[in-house]
Amino acid sequence: MVPRAGDARMIRAGVVLLTDDGIAAIERVRDGMTYYVLPGGQVEEGESPAETARREIYEELGLLVKIRSVVAVVHFGDSTQHYFCADVIGGEFGTGEGPELASPAESERGSYRAVWLPLPELSGRDLRPRPIAAALVAAPDPQWLLDGWMETPVVYDENV
Repeated sequence: MVPRAGDARMIRAGVVLLTDDGIAAIERVRDGMTYYVLPGGQVEEGESPAETARREIYEELGLLVKIRSVVAVVHFGDSTQHYFCADVIGGEFGTGEGPELASPAESERGSYRAVWLPLPELSGRDLRPRPIAAALVAAPDPQWLLDGWMETPVVYDENV
């Protein structure tokens, strides 16, 4: 679903990338706060959400991925965010060259840095979107959880 003229809803896409290293995330330092977001960004004209997720992972993390399936849809503010499960097929983690990665912490946008969050550390980190983070923390086996979500994606409304 790509926004059309007059559509007030912004469409975004990202990836829940789980490996032996943990969950791939972007560490954000902004206004004196440190938090983490799943990699992703806005769907551009002519792109599908899956294409956006693949592009954003390369720009932000430096990884080439094969998109497997949508696992979650999050409604937040005026955006709908589609999150996909993916497999790494190439690239080198931490070599992303997206324009946001050059933003310093003291700037209005804050800083961006690719990090792996080990699963045992997730409960002590502010990972967003929060409903996905909470489900991963609560799951006895996060990979099993994601496999189930690939069969039946979950929908969260963070506006409630």
